[in-house]
Amino acid sequence: MKTKLIMTVLIGLLIISCDKTNDVQVGNGLEIYLTRTVYSSNLEKDYSSLNLDTVALQEEPILKYKDIAGYDVSTHKLTLKVSHDSLKIGQAGVYGRMFVVTIDKKPIYCGFKWPAISSVPCYWVYIAEPFKDLNNLKENEIVIGFQSTLYTDPRNDQRIIDRLKKDGKLK
Repeated sequence: MKTKLIMTVLIGLLIISCDKTNDVQVGNGLEIYLTRTVYSSNLEKDYSSLNLDTVALQEEPILKYKDIAGYDVSTHKLTLKVSHDSLKIGQAGVYGRMFVVTIDKKPIYCGFKWPAISSVPCYWVYIAEPFKDLNNLKENEIVIGFQSTLYTDPRNDQRIIDRLKKDGKLK
């Protein structure tokens, strides 16, 4: 009897302590997907003119909305509820590996996972491979960077800002 009561209490506590953001389904909110075909950056290409609706995305995002704790629009730093090492971007060559940022599964812009130590610059949106000695990021942080002087920065898209603000994730 006593064991049954203890088990009932423990199960009840477990249910109560579950994170409600686990209810967020894939395809909702801001997510980052890899492309099905591996694309590398072309330093002379204007990715703002790329029709992202024609780019096939993998089924599962590498970053789910439920894993985002906050987004700082001034630095474009994402604070995650998971380690940045859990993002399964995979290896990127010298010219990066394309990903697509979506809101409710609608593509907003693309970017590239960039090696931490690369002699080639990225002239578009990128997520640099976290490298503690270079960027001083915490275990649960990534920065979505942008270095172009030729193109408009797509990271401040109003749809992204509005969604993060609505859900209390904007810093």
